[in-house]
Amino acid sequence: MDEDEKQDRFWDRMEGNAVGRKVLAVMDSLGDWYHRHTSRYYDRSQKRYRFLTRLTALAIVLVVATVAAGIYRIGLDHYRHYQEGRLQAESQAFMARGDYANAALTARQALAINPNNVPACRIMAELANHIHSPLTLDWLQRVAQNEPTVENKLILATAALDYQQPPYPLAVQMLDDLAPTASNSADYQAVAASLALHTYHLAEAEAHFEAAAKMEPSNELFQMSLAVLRMDSTNTAEQSQSREVLEKLRTDDNLGVLALRALIADRLLHQDAETAAGYSRQLVTNPHATLADNLQNLGILQQLKSGELDARLQTVEQQVTTNALDVAELSAWMQANGLLAENLDWLTGLPIPLLNERPVEMALAQGYLKDGNWQALQNRASQENWGDLEFLRLAFVFRAMSQLNQTAAAENSWGAAVGEAAGHREDLTQLLQLTESWHLEQKREALLLQMVQQFPDDQQARRDVEMSFFQSGNTLGLHQLYFILNAHFPDNTDYENDLAATSLLLKLDVTKACQWAAETYAREPDNPVEASTYAFALHVQGWDKQGLAVLQKLSPAQLAQPSVALYYGVLLAANGKTDQAQPWLQIAQTKGHLLPEEKQLLAEALGKAGPTQP
Repeated sequence: MDEDEKQDRFWDRMEGNAVGRKVLAVMDSLGDWYHRHTSRYYDRSQKRYRFLTRLTALAIVLVVATVAAGIYRIGLDHYRHYQEGRLQAESQAFMARGDYANAALTARQALAINPNNVPACRIMAELANHIHSPLTLDWLQRVAQNEPTVENKLILATAALDYQQPPYPLAVQMLDDLAPTASNSADYQAVAASLALHTYHLAEAEAHFEAAAKMEPSNELFQMSLAVLRMDSTNTAEQSQSREVLEKLRTDDNLGVLALRALIADRLLHQDAETAAGYSRQLVTNPHATLADNLQNLGILQQLKSGELDARLQTVEQQVTTNALDVAELSAWMQANGLLAENLDWLTGLPIPLLNERPVEMALAQGYLKDGNWQALQNRASQENWGDLEFLRLAFVFRAMSQLNQTAAAENSWGAAVGEAAGHREDLTQLLQLTESWHLEQKREALLLQMVQQFPDDQQARRDVEMSFFQSGNTLGLHQLYFILNAHFPDNTDYENDLAATSLLLKLDVTKACQWAAETYAREPDNPVEASTYAFALHVQGWDKQGLAVLQKLSPAQLAQPSVALYYGVLLAANGKTDQAQPWLQIAQTKGHLLPEEKQLLAEALGKAGPTQP
């Protein structure tokens, strides 16, 4: 009997009796329980497995996304860095070839990627300096901030001497910062000497040049600088020695140009144009001579009424026809020196590709402008877009149209010019210069207000517009100015006070003006200007006694200030103290610069106080 038969007989015997059946029932129950629980376990395991699988998948997706984002950022950074480097290299190449338009375009694109790209900033500084723009300083400051080397700071200080006015604060600051660490540098001493020359401290300049010469005794540049400085010495021996040094150096390959320039300047200073002409002839034959040297030569020949002038001018005209900027510079010289007809004849005969260059287009437009050929100016300036100089083209169109009595179209062109210049300080400044030369006072004042609005930190614009409005008696313009300044500088008590004062004079938003006056007086009760504004605000509200009490707290010296004396006299007269009012009103009348509304106040107070003594 095999094993299967034995098992079958065992199960048959179990099922054949009651005890066996019970045992089998218990075994079936245990089996059911086991299967139930194992099924539950496997169900739970499958759910957990599915959950863990999904969680793992999500984690993998997140990791992959994070890695991909990181790779993308790294790739983007590398791409941006690559683009920046490529644009920087292209800009430098354009600059080397004299293609200034593309050099500026690619430099700006590099700076859009990285505003602190030093080589691009240098190119923008060089381009700005080429047209003698004050923006040169802004770009050089950015260079010095990002690469604060001694050399960069000295370059910035040198540029500040060209673009700032005495006392040259930026140059002074740079030299003061460098003094502890760089005063033992010959370059530092040379820049310090230049600052001393610009501020007419000749002895100090000489000392700096002497120090530089001692530090670098082989540097003939410093020796020459000393010689130039001593050319004006009252010591004839020093003069003679200095001239000998320069005469010796005028044939030097490196310093000859500088020595000749010094000799020319010396002879012109002593009104010896004949000798200066001889030096100038030698200078313009030097391969290192610049267009400025050639223009000086033309000026000397013109002064001497020399027969060489025409031939020399033709030579220079031929020399510059490969460079549009040089054409424009020569054109400007001719226009400024009474050669307008000759200039226009020359310009209109240039090759068409050169005439289409932006600087030449502008030179021709300037010529038509000076010549008063309005139709030709309109035709020239209306031909095409001038890119970054579009504001200037539109200004020329405005000028031509206004002179041709096309008033409405002219005003549209001016509005478009201002719109193109908006947000660009240099462009607005150029438009401002045009309004001055064209005697457009209202447009000048509007531009100044716009500059203050867009560049509130421009102190010169603030001073100019304030002075302009004061001189023209434009109280409303002053009110607009102080409204702008108060909005930009809400903590400045002076602006809030001036806004309150003009509001009260113009009777604009009087309630608010009285509140401003009270606030400024509360902050500075001892300030006579704020006190007079507050007193006037009380007067406007009918509280004459209280207003007079405010002013009576001031000292006689403070009350004697013309702008304060007016309001003191007005308050005295309003309180019936006409005799006491007279001397104060007379101070305001004879010493003050009053706005129209203040003159009206004065006239009304004088009517109450009686005539003043002459």
